[in-house]
Amino acid sequence: MSVDLEGFPVEERYRIFDALSHPTRVKILRLVEEKGLAFSALKHELGLESSGQLQHHLQKLFGLIIVEQASGCYGLTETGRRALEIYGSSERSGRSLEAFCCLPARLEAQKTFRVGRRGSALRLSLAGLLLALTLALVASGQTALSVYGSSVSVGFGVSAAVILGFFGVSFLIAGLDGHPGCEITAIPNLLVRGRKYYCSCLITPFNLPNGRLLESSEP
Repeated sequence: MSVDLEGFPVEERYRIFDALSHPTRVKILRLVEEKGLAFSALKHELGLESSGQLQHHLQKLFGLIIVEQASGCYGLTETGRRALEIYGSSERSGRSLEAFCCLPARLEAQKTFRVGRRGSALRLSLAGLLLALTLALVASGQTALSVYGSSVSVGFGVSAAVILGFFGVSFLIAGLDGHPGCEITAIPNLLVRGRKYYCSCLITPFNLPNGRLLESSEP
């Protein structure tokens, strides 16, 4: 069976995507699958402060979960089970949820999401490593120039240093800023006001749709 939603109605694909775009809603789906909890038990497991918060997320999950009449507990619909399969495949493969839901990639990240402390720490660590390698390449290039006078080796070292330096600075800015998505947008985002552009990335865990290493200010 195909994991993606090709062939599903567009409205259905957007509804599933919206349901999976918030970490709390993914937790609800997983808790319902594992334990089949009722409303009060689900609220307790999630650590939500108010019933209104849970009700908000349950409304977003309409069609993915259902209340079992006999027990009063929530269960997954066939669409809900498919949604969890898609989320799991996205986490394992690194492909964005847009791809699995057969939707065009978004150009702008939701302002309510920021990379959490773990994600920022990882970004800053990678920035330090990349910048250290950049300095090492610059130093080795200078040594090669003074000892061998080799324009080829120096040229290669400069090119590699420029590339690593760019990514090092990008990771540094992204780590300080906390904006989700591919770090390559960090420097361009400094040049724009208001909107910050989001780019899905296959090689990092900060992909907004996948909800990894993210914190949300949305209730």
